[in-house]
Amino acid sequence: MPDFDFDPQRALDAVKRLAADAPSLLADGFGRLVRDAPDDRLEALMRSPARKPLLDGIFWSMPRQMDRGQAAGVETTIRWCITGRTDGETDVYHLVIKDAQATIVKGLPRPDPRLTITLDGVEFLRLVSGNSDPMQAYFTGRVQLAGDIMVAAKLAQLFKMSGGEPESGNGGSAPAP
Repeated sequence: MPDFDFDPQRALDAVKRLAADAPSLLADGFGRLVRDAPDDRLEALMRSPARKPLLDGIFWSMPRQMDRGQAAGVETTIRWCITGRTDGETDVYHLVIKDAQATIVKGLPRPDPRLTITLDGVEFLRLVSGNSDPMQAYFTGRVQLAGDIMVAAKLAQLFKMSGGEPESGNGGSAPAP
């Protein structure tokens, strides 16, 4: 049987390249899905049993999206409060940045953060997918900030996620205002 010039090393290198690109490919697809979904669909999603695994997955991926060069010398904790649960409660996650590393801690208690970001589930999906302008969301009241708002400005530099812009759009956005 002919081997069709199969090169195992070349195949392995191709698989490694695809695996390395997977997070950005997933983020691009997620951005397009959120962009194309009507608000009522996103609202239904965030009130469904899929809410918890979706939020956990997004927060789990945040440390992998951080630009470690930009994070050098940054030491902060940011509390994310995602409202809109069917039971009236709020999902709370802490993004802890220290020594150019990011970790996520779910729930309370946690030491007081330097910044607290409060927003509903749909706005959160739009922000982290690059489909909402953080500044506009803040100034229109869709996102509330408490604490050091300069941390929010720095956060936009630390994280880059593929945007949900149409193909002709300019691409990335950050997961926070």
